[in-house]
Amino acid sequence: MPKLYKLLNFLTKNSYNVKTKNLNRETFFNEVEYLKGQNNFSKNTLYLTDKYQKSPYNILVISSSNFSEACFQVITNNPEKIYKLIKNFIHSELQLSEKKYEIYSSIYNSSNIDEILNAAEMHLNNPIFIVDTSYKIMGRSYLSHSVTDSIEYHNNNTYLIFDTIKTMKKDKCIDDIYDSSDAFFHYSDLNLIFCAIRVNDITIAYICIIEKLRSFIKTDLELVNTLAAVLSTQVQKNNFFITKTGFSEEYYLIDLLTNPCDDLSYIKARLETTSFTLKDNFLVLAIPFKKNYSDYNYNFELRKLIINIKSILVNCISAYYKGNLIFLVSLNCYYIKEKILEDFKNFLRLNKLSSFLSLPFNNLLYIKDFYMQTICTLKLSKKLNTKELICYFEDYIEYYLFSLCKDNYKIKLNTLIHPLILKLYELDNINDTELIKTLSAYLQNNRNTSDTAKKLNIHQSTFFYRFHKIEKILNISLNNSSLLSKFELSLKILHYQENDYI
Repeated sequence: MPKLYKLLNFLTKNSYNVKTKNLNRETFFNEVEYLKGQNNFSKNTLYLTDKYQKSPYNILVISSSNFSEACFQVITNNPEKIYKLIKNFIHSELQLSEKKYEIYSSIYNSSNIDEILNAAEMHLNNPIFIVDTSYKIMGRSYLSHSVTDSIEYHNNNTYLIFDTIKTMKKDKCIDDIYDSSDAFFHYSDLNLIFCAIRVNDITIAYICIIEKLRSFIKTDLELVNTLAAVLSTQVQKNNFFITKTGFSEEYYLIDLLTNPCDDLSYIKARLETTSFTLKDNFLVLAIPFKKNYSDYNYNFELRKLIINIKSILVNCISAYYKGNLIFLVSLNCYYIKEKILEDFKNFLRLNKLSSFLSLPFNNLLYIKDFYMQTICTLKLSKKLNTKELICYFEDYIEYYLFSLCKDNYKIKLNTLIHPLILKLYELDNINDTELIKTLSAYLQNNRNTSDTAKKLNIHQSTFFYRFHKIEKILNISLNNSSLLSKFELSLKILHYQENDYI
């Protein structure tokens, strides 16, 4: 059912002299009649008259005379033409409302997004695509399957071809999609309609309609706006995209983490369509971040965190994946620079977060393995009760190997602990001493006696007393590098199995 403001705009665009005064423009109406002394009025009818009269109902004065008190007036010498024009306007609007209703109803009658697109296609009569911000096609209508010149297939997924992407970037289509709150026409090599799909004001994908079977008409935009609202509801209903942050590069990283990677040149070509600069080396970084999805501010907080982290790490792309913020960082060197690392630590400390880093690598085909390094580090740090702000997989490689040994059950892991370390462990338990702790601190501090004493918060003479006591009890020299390496491995096994052993 149309509102008066739409009729007002319609008449104005048709070059009629329209005057209003205190008009309630949000009033609905679905009929137009001449006012001829009626006793019964309908609140949904617009009444036409050539003379002003005060009434609580919808009165449109159509006259060549100007009535200054009239709420709504069209100055004209042809009232009959106005009547027919409004009649046709109502008919068109009611038809449009029926189409919108059918699109809205599709959410109850459809089991997936493609079926909703098929329902909308019945009225738009052109191919419809749902595209994420990495140009991957997430859904498509029936007619869209006949479109082959603008899409390509890779690893069982469908994408817009690079030529189309270049055109969209040149024409700043993505910027317009993010900036516009409504559907809009885009006329270029292809005539298109674009409209953002938003959840909590965050653009998670967009509608793309190609002018193929019929020319676009203005009311198509209203139907596409309706379709966008329905799709927003559907994706929330199915928890589809529900944790997406709306950053344009997010789907590129999700793609790398979830789909088979077998063509390095193709991966690089797709990443080059973003602002991400591919340098010599890469790191994967994970930050656990879990909250209730029903919280309206959830995505806002997620975006704010990512924006702040990206401002520190600079050259990276991000995604929210399986309860973690994931960053792919590209560097010319192997490690993040000390100054950047210090800023990052301060940010983590301030926000009570922790992060987990993979080893550096230079081949994106293996990104899933390096992503798994961060997840293993996360899990192992919990087991070991680590309190560090940043945990590196290179410090957890032995613990990862221990976990593999434990899973195999061929040789029990605790049987690999050096017997002299077990002896110290038992003596500590019997005598309530800290010989194991002292030896462990000595190895962790690169065998520096001064640093070890500071770490243990004891005087150096106390450290040397313990040091020589260990040598005496075990009948060894702690200057034996080979033996110390074995001790170091045993202490890590002991640390790993603290809750399981003895």
